[in-house]
Amino acid sequence: MSFLAFDLGGTRLKAGLVGDDGRPGELIVVPTPAASEVAGLLAEVGGKLLDGERAQGAGLCVPGLVSEGRVRALPGKLDGIVGVDLAGMLEQLFATRAVVVNDAIAYALGEAVRGAGRGAQRAVVVTLGTGVGVGVIEDGRPLGAGELGGGLLGGGIPIGEGGGDTSGHGGTIEALCRATRLLELTDGAYATVPDLYRAHDDGDQAALTAVARYRLDLARALIALAHAHAPEVIVVGGGPAGADAPIFDGLEALVRSWLFEGFEVAVRPGELGDAAALAGIAHLWRAP
Repeated sequence: MSFLAFDLGGTRLKAGLVGDDGRPGELIVVPTPAASEVAGLLAEVGGKLLDGERAQGAGLCVPGLVSEGRVRALPGKLDGIVGVDLAGMLEQLFATRAVVVNDAIAYALGEAVRGAGRGAQRAVVVTLGTGVGVGVIEDGRPLGAGELGGGLLGGGIPIGEGGGDTSGHGGTIEALCRATRLLELTDGAYATVPDLYRAHDDGDQAALTAVARYRLDLARALIALAHAHAPEVIVVGGGPAGADAPIFDGLEALVRSWLFEGFEVAVRPGELGDAAALAGIAHLWRAP
């Protein structure tokens, strides 16, 4: 039997079956529904994936602080699911034991165990999106227990000035490294990050300057996280962080140039994309 995994984000619900190899198969991706429609959509999408089979287990990852199968705090996102017994909802829908976890932790587990961080005893995983997710994984588990474990609040570390994060603070890792920051650095000259990257590849000066500035802020963020958590590897994923993204050009060398003498860390792009969080949920559910 396969494990049924869901990733409920602010704009999309991603779902897939995770086999014994720990990696999801083909994903179903649909728009995020209203809170009142979440149970119905989970049942519909899960039923399509299972196609009459029974799930080995089920899991869901969501933004915010998660405790005992419920979201305890989620400012400004997915109104209506705070306090809902999401684990109980999954167990009722699919008649199996279920787990609910923060999405940054789920993504970090997937990349650390099955993706670009595999083989490292300790990995820091950074996800660049609407916000910036941070997860610290050691020996296949989030580092530290409880709803604030796993380095979850790393995006709130101040590293400079400017921008604004999802909590309304400027100068933090999230404020300076979230995906839309790249576009802000060009004063809105490009509609999307791929547009900006194409202009960068064509030698456009505004795009070149924006990427260089963003890379510097990202390096500062990774340096702060490296010194805080002493990982062997830092994995960077999310929309602007594809394997060929120009933000990676020289990024590892820049990070290493500022590290404490004798300390080295590898910097790698994520490998699993949308499948990372689903793989992480399954790993957490199956962990002894």
